[in-house]
Amino acid sequence: MPTALIWGASGGIGQALVRRLKDDGWWVFGAARDPSRIPADVDGEGSFEAADPASIDSLMMMVAQSVDALDLVVYAAGGLQAGPLRSLTAASWMSVLESNLSGARRVAAASLPLLREGGHMVFFGAYGDHLILPKMGAYACAKAGLEPMVRILAKENRGHKFTLVRPGAVDTPFWSQAPFSLPKNSKTAGNVAAAVLAHILAGASGELNL
Repeated sequence: MPTALIWGASGGIGQALVRRLKDDGWWVFGAARDPSRIPADVDGEGSFEAADPASIDSLMMMVAQSVDALDLVVYAAGGLQAGPLRSLTAASWMSVLESNLSGARRVAAASLPLLREGGHMVFFGAYGDHLILPKMGAYACAKAGLEPMVRILAKENRGHKFTLVRPGAVDTPFWSQAPFSLPKNSKTAGNVAAAVLAHILAGASGELNL
């Protein structure tokens, strides 16, 4: 049975990935700030904070007690605090960078020792040019930093696969934080999850543009 760890399993895409993987017979551990929002059919669950290395290490110990190795690790966590760059507080700026970029690096470092040889690690990026908008500065900078981070991880860990997903607009509660309306051509979280799983099962890696 293939094994997966979903960081951010309480969000729209994270929940959809948990359900899709379970439907396909995977063993799935879900991690989130609020575990009560993780789908009930996960095989294990735990809480973490992207800015708290101890919480990430503690969760990895829980996972290691349940499985010998992981086939898939997904970082689907993130957050948005919209506002003009000139008026963002230091705390708001750091919160966005921690949840979207620094947390992704911490999770990668903690998860890699348990990732099976040839295993896959997936991160959710964005179409950068779509984010060059007023009040989106912190989020745009965080997602821009994620892209080279994933490429460098792939070069440093050639025994594993790494994918950066650019999903475009997805109809999830995330959009309640955005300073503009959900685009009419948005995708569903279920469709994104299906595309990600198809990409993984095909043995592909690199970039997945949806």
